[in-house]
Amino acid sequence: MSALLLSIVRYMRLAFGKGEILGDAQRRHVRIVRGIFSGIAGRGVAMVVGFISVPLTLRYLGAERYGAWVTISTAMAWVALADLGLSNSLTNAVSEGYAHDRRDLAQGYVAAAFWSLAGVAAFLALLFFSLWHAVPWDTVFNVRTATARAEVAPAVGTAFAIFALSLPLSLIPKIYGAYQEVTVANSWAAAGNILGLAALIAVTQLRGGLVSLVIAISGAVLLVNVISAIWIFGWSKPWLAPRPDRVTWTALKRLTGLGGMFFVIQIAALFLFQTDNLIIAHYLGAAAVTPYSVTWRLFTYTMIFQMLAAPSYWPAYAEAFSRGDRAWVRRSFRVNFRVTVASTLLLALPLVVFGKWIIEKWAGPAAAPPSGLLIWMGIWSVIYAATCSQSLILASSSRLRGQMIYSISAAAVNIALSVIFVKKIGITGAVLGTVAAYVLCILVPQWIEVERAIQDPHSDSPRNPDRGLRESAF
Repeated sequence: MSALLLSIVRYMRLAFGKGEILGDAQRRHVRIVRGIFSGIAGRGVAMVVGFISVPLTLRYLGAERYGAWVTISTAMAWVALADLGLSNSLTNAVSEGYAHDRRDLAQGYVAAAFWSLAGVAAFLALLFFSLWHAVPWDTVFNVRTATARAEVAPAVGTAFAIFALSLPLSLIPKIYGAYQEVTVANSWAAAGNILGLAALIAVTQLRGGLVSLVIAISGAVLLVNVISAIWIFGWSKPWLAPRPDRVTWTALKRLTGLGGMFFVIQIAALFLFQTDNLIIAHYLGAAAVTPYSVTWRLFTYTMIFQMLAAPSYWPAYAEAFSRGDRAWVRRSFRVNFRVTVASTLLLALPLVVFGKWIIEKWAGPAAAPPSGLLIWMGIWSVIYAATCSQSLILASSSRLRGQMIYSISAAAVNIALSVIFVKKIGITGAVLGTVAAYVLCILVPQWIEVERAIQDPHSDSPRNPDRGLRESAF
């Protein structure tokens, strides 16, 4: 443990310019540390912006229009799955080009992903707006006041239009990540949050409506993404500019192959995380969902280290795998896994002991959970954080078939066990079912596959970077 702490201190000093960075191993570690610290700052900005914007927006719009705004935002988050996993697959592909200093390789993958998402966005926009006028949006959102009924349809249309324009630009943070420049990506994200808050304040001062609010917040993020794209393609890395003539069938095949598996994993995760509330509501009533969902949300903060570290570790692992440097991957994974589990456990224990009191003060007595739920939520948070650390190895090494099977199996087992346990012991049964599903279907089999990935002797040979980009382009 002392050696681990000394290593952390050493890399923190290097991250802040105290000493000379020597070799690929130190370079990766330093960029990981910088990514984590910039992530902390970015999260801080997002929390401050959220703390200010929620009451400001709620007071300005009123309960009904605010509810419509939250629903629109949630729906757009679900529609974001329309990237079909391409942004995640791009991380591995561009990391490979970076590892071998192949700018042409990276450009080919960026072009393929960018124009694929542009095509998806155009298709979805055409489909959506062909049906938009026929949908009674005021009935869908169940709004009753004249103001809300008049605003909700154009607000939905505006939000979808901004989403469609933003979809190809969702690749930009992944490109920064693939070049292990997560700090830059975090800086752009923080700028988007700050600009969005400024636009929100301007809308409330000018007495704009729901449509103006959508344009202010979502449009501000889109504007920052456009500027970021101009920066990276025009100045920072002009060789990555997504020229249509650089799109090849080979690049598309690889990206869509990996992307399809990422997409299935994302869908399985949604079922894993969203079905518990539905099961509780069905068997115990809607009121029982409140303590469960609030407790779940509280315990997600215990996994803050892994959430901050993942964007930096993933591309670093991918680059190291591509170079055949599995020794570095093995050492780094051990450190990441230990720190992830230890930090999650340290944050979870106080919530297990004082969680009921915290939730009563935070959300009110109606949200107070039973003691058993707190204990199992603490166990769940540690298990989930551990599996996230494992998943980075499988994702970065493109070992996705097993992970896809594990996720689908866990989703099915979770639903079955949660139904049984909720009927027998109440809301605690939902998280108990999730814990059992994760241990049986993900934690154990993923551990076996991770060990194979980091011990595989074939990983000593760097990957062949030439994936056929010499083929004729579109």
